[in-house]
Order: sequence, then structure tokens, then C-alpha cells
Amino acid sequence: MDRDYSVLLTAPGGGSARDITQLIRDITWQGNISKVPREWGATLALDKRDPASLPDLAEGCQITMLVDGKAIYTGPLQSVTTDSQSVLGDITSMDRGWYLAQNEGWYRFDGTPAEQIAATVCGDFGIPVGQLAATGSKIKRKFPGVTLLQIIGTAYTIAGADNGKRYLMRFSGDGALDVAEKPDTANLEIKITQAVTITWDISKLQNTVKIVTDTGAEVTVVSDAESVRQNGTLQHILQQSSGQDSQAEAEAWIQDHGLQQTLTVEVDGDVRLITGEAILLRDTGSGVSGLFWIDSDTHTWRNGLHKTKLKLNFRNIVNEMSAGSEG
Repeated sequence: MDRDYSVLLTAPGGGSARDITQLIRDITWQGNISKVPREWGATLALDKRDPASLPDLAEGCQITMLVDGKAIYTGPLQSVTTDSQSVLGDITSMDRGWYLAQNEGWYRFDGTPAEQIAATVCGDFGIPVGQLAATGSKIKRKFPGVTLLQIIGTAYTIAGADNGKRYLMRFSGDGALDVAEKPDTANLEIKITQAVTITWDISKLQNTVKIVTDTGAEVTVVSDAESVRQNGTLQHILQQSSGQDSQAEAEAWIQDHGLQQTLTVEVDGDVRLITGEAILLRDTGSGVSGLFWIDSDTHTWRNGLHKTKLKLNFRNIVNEMSAGSEG
């Protein structure tokens, strides 16, 4: 799905924006379920014989990429590489999730919803906020000198353990933090692929969770009976706090640490296909079909063509985080 794109370079401090689309040879835009920030990079053709035509690739500049007039990416310029013997230069950028990863804070929350924790932390550091999923779960935790990414991620991980839901953090195209429930149904479909690689893996398998009290006394055992029959018992210990029911957390652990079946798929470019989305794959060429979640995506624009490479997982996994301490 080829579309028209444009790239803007904004001067430090939110100054004037320059359209640098005509200087670009190729673009890579990618994301991964294990990271919140999405990454962007491009190769530029720089006419060094005409210094006035060269963009000012200064520290503090911001990159914005638009597709069909809509912003799909906003983030600060991270690195610039040029060569005196070449007309080509490389630039990289990371979206505003970088500010969550690079800033550390000291916070104590006592019965605060995860969404309010996210709003408070972002507000203190001037990070724009979009839609924050309501969790119905209140967090009591201390975060002494912890990255903002770990604070927000831990809050939503705890909330997910309480309510059995899965949450996805990412930044919108215009640079605001969104936290949403991960979809459990697909609203995107892939019917034609250019290549499919299929992998199954049990190297991280844990098919049994033993729930214990803080003294080690057994509360209950949750297991995947079929997996135990096939592979033997591989156990995880989950300590349950007084008054807590950890059944949903145990079931989620088994699901996340079960058989991993992944596909690497190459398709025509589509900017809707990004990490965290659920898709329905119906590939007549390989015979593979079913509901999958995108664990990573790499979009490339080169020679006028937009291509997308996806790593798909048949499990709806989440990037869990744990930081800080109770109390």
C-alpha cells in the first residue's frame, strides 16, 4: 500500500520547520514489543557544493513524518553521521518514549490508579498525554530513583495482574503518550504476503505456577495440563500478598511463558501495521491463517516503494515491568 509521505525537520525549541523530503534516499521506521520508543532513521543526499541548501541538523531538532498528510511519527533527532568523502548522510531519531526512558523520578503512590500515575509523572516532566486506559486498580508503591518508563510500566503491569487485562504503551504520531488495552480481536487483515517464516520455541516455557504466601505456604497450583504432559513440569513461584487473589496473574504467566509460535511476514507497506496490533492472517500461498499479534514491525521506504516486515505471535503477550517497592 504505497502512500505519499513527507518529512519535516523542526529547529530546536520548536522553531521553524523545513521540509526535507526531497533530500531523503530511504527511511526505516520500526517498533518492538519489548520497547516503548519507536525508532526512525533515514539516509539523506546532501549537496555539499551548495552550503545554503544543507539542512541544519543540530542538536535539539525534531523529526516529523507524515503519510497522506497525517503525522505517524514525531521525535527528537538522536544522531547525525556525515562523511567528507560522500554526499550521503545518516540521521536517526527516537520518539518521545525516549523521554520516559531517560528521565528518572522519585515517587510514592498510595492507592493511586495507574492512569493517574501516568498523568502525574508525564505532567511533571512536560510529556504530552493522549488517551490513558482506566484500570479500576489502585497502586501502592514507592519508586526511588526509577525511570519514568519503569514507573508507568510497573503501574500498568500491577493493574493488569489485578484485572487480567493487558496494556500497551506507545506514542501517537503527534507525540503524545497513549496507554490502551491490547486488542483481543483483529481489525486488520493480511491476505497477500511476499514471504513467511515460521518458528516454534519452548525455551522460555513455564507451564505451572505455584502460588504461595509470604511464608512459603502453598495456596494453590495453576498449570497447563497438556503442556505438562508433553514437556514435564516447569514451575514458577508466585508470592501472594495477604488478601490478594493471584489466580488471574498465574494464568497470564502461563500464557506468556507457553509455547511460542512466531511468524516473520513481509508484505506491501501499510502504516497501520505496527507493534501491538492484532491482525487476521489469511495467506493462501503458505496456507497459514489465524489471529496474530504484532511483536515487531519494520517499515522501509526505498526507491518509491514502501515495504513492511512483521514478526507475529499467536499469543497476546505484554512487555511486563517491575520496579520500585511496596509501601
